[in-house]
Amino acid sequence: MKNNQFFDDLKKEYNNINASEEFIMKMNKQIKKENTKRKIRVSTTAAAAFIVLAGVTLNSSPALAYALSDVPVISSIVNVVTFGKYTVKDDGYELDINTPKIEGLSNKDLEENLNNTFKEQADTVKELFQKNVDELKAEFGDETVHMDIEFNYDVKTNNDDILALDVYTFYASGSSNSVHNYYTINKKTGELYTLKGMFKDGADYVTPITNYIKDEINRRNLEENGMYFPETFDKIAEDQNFYINNDGNIVICFGKYEIAAGAQGTPEFVIPNEVVADIIK
Repeated sequence: MKNNQFFDDLKKEYNNINASEEFIMKMNKQIKKENTKRKIRVSTTAAAAFIVLAGVTLNSSPALAYALSDVPVISSIVNVVTFGKYTVKDDGYELDINTPKIEGLSNKDLEENLNNTFKEQADTVKELFQKNVDELKAEFGDETVHMDIEFNYDVKTNNDDILALDVYTFYASGSSNSVHNYYTINKKTGELYTLKGMFKDGADYVTPITNYIKDEINRRNLEENGMYFPETFDKIAEDQNFYINNDGNIVICFGKYEIAAGAQGTPEFVIPNEVVADIIK
């Protein structure tokens, strides 16, 4: 069936994130100007993480209206609200979009760029959904085909220091899968964290984290009847998906089916502080 093409296209869009050197230099200059009394670690990777998705054209269709929803404030200083809500129900085809918006960051440039990124991701999902529906209807006509797409977010951490968001797209048509993008922000400095930026310059953080996860995979398989596949996991990527939890620990995240059976969902591994104590900044 052609419906798998939607997910392939979506993954391609989300993985194709880049930033021009000019943009990076401009953002770094603005951030340093706003934080002259603070040390901010902003790298090329960090800037790239909040630049708009490459190749995505903003959808200005009036059908996708972004109106602020009444959502409880989750922090007295920094708020996350549902900025855009959009739904479609067309026989077996369903789309549910809830676009996050961050408010209250001291770094307004980061806030604006993140919110633009979320909006354009939502537009991409909407456009690819409609494209896939058109293809499926052309192929199957009036035959009932079920496809559910959800673009949503989950606040993983929100305390005095850290805001961590998981912005994800869930896809279900026969089987299911999801694409996750994690954003961890230091509220006080306005820094968007990268995994590499968490550690001392030149430090090998991949090896100790990888070794811990391998041990944890074996433990979960033995003690929890887990369905992990040790043979498929070599090591974490240098830019592995992660966020910082409420206790200040790094949480390493994997996609569904990446290192385990689908029943394990999207596996997460909380890295104990002692594993990286010697190399973390």
